[in-house]
Amino acid sequence: MNRKKIALGIGIVLVVLAAFTAPAAAGPNTVYFVPQHSSAGPDETTYVEVWFNLTDWYGDDPEYGFSILGVNITWDPSVADIISCDEPDEHPWDAGWTKHKWGNSWYMILEHNPWTDTEPPYGLDPGVYPVANLTIKGISPGVTDLAFSHEIPRYCEMVDAIGDPMPNQSWVDGTFTCTAPQETYSKELVEGWNLISLPLTADDMTVASVFSSVAGKYDALYSYDAETHSWVALGDDDTLENGVGYFIHMTESGTWTYQGSAYTTMSISLEPGLNMVGWLNCSKPIDDALSSIEGNYRYVARWNSTAHKFEVYVPGAPSEFNDFNTMERGEGYFISMKTSDTLTASC
Repeated sequence: MNRKKIALGIGIVLVVLAAFTAPAAAGPNTVYFVPQHSSAGPDETTYVEVWFNLTDWYGDDPEYGFSILGVNITWDPSVADIISCDEPDEHPWDAGWTKHKWGNSWYMILEHNPWTDTEPPYGLDPGVYPVANLTIKGISPGVTDLAFSHEIPRYCEMVDAIGDPMPNQSWVDGTFTCTAPQETYSKELVEGWNLISLPLTADDMTVASVFSSVAGKYDALYSYDAETHSWVALGDDDTLENGVGYFIHMTESGTWTYQGSAYTTMSISLEPGLNMVGWLNCSKPIDDALSSIEGNYRYVARWNSTAHKFEVYVPGAPSEFNDFNTMERGEGYFISMKTSDTLTASC
């Protein structure tokens, strides 16, 4: 893309881990998830394992090593559900592997017979051992901790062969992300300047990726820095953001299409004066959309790319004097602020 300065012709704007590895921070006697951070969409499932790294064998008594592992895993049921907790195919828990589910909690007791040897030291040898195989189902978009709970009566514990707590216990929590469903957004861009925003969050938010459908059909892309009151030219490797407005200059008309998850919640800092912002993946009346900054903005402007002119909404003005009264997905807007503030909104 040609990044040389291009006359915009809009002077009015300026005036008006899936790999199997122990966590790096883990100390001796550690229980952890593999992968530590996992994800799936609503009604989709993913597979997560729980592992135990036993390194501190004896503790204070050189004769009595490890014997019992109690594991209690909790999560946010509004985001996910662990629909199954299964016993590993091969493991050292010869004295018992039991599980119980209470609401948003799986509780397991894993026991190793410490008296299989006739001579000390007794207990499980040091090593890395499988604990459980989990199947996690996404419920609704969000993030939940996969937490090792230490609250009574069901709590995580490591016990030696004579019933004493093991020293140096480490329990490394994980997370599960229920991703929003992917969708496709399309918008017709006309030859010349178009003021747009991104209603979806793509996996790859670089300029080259998001605008690949119109590659070769535009020669400039700008955002606006409200603090310095200046234009910022963007290149192929720059990263785009939701909630930001962009001017794209098309050398010929084209259909802009990209995929991502719906951008439905925003919190954008606004500076005194002009701010070029984006909008969410929905339509809303302006008085509702901008309720968080009510009384603190002078007007909202959008660019009519077909007529090559700005259209304006002034709060409190008679409806016949306003050119529009709705915030639309995919559109970019200028908001003229009286003082700094934060625009918060959701679909």
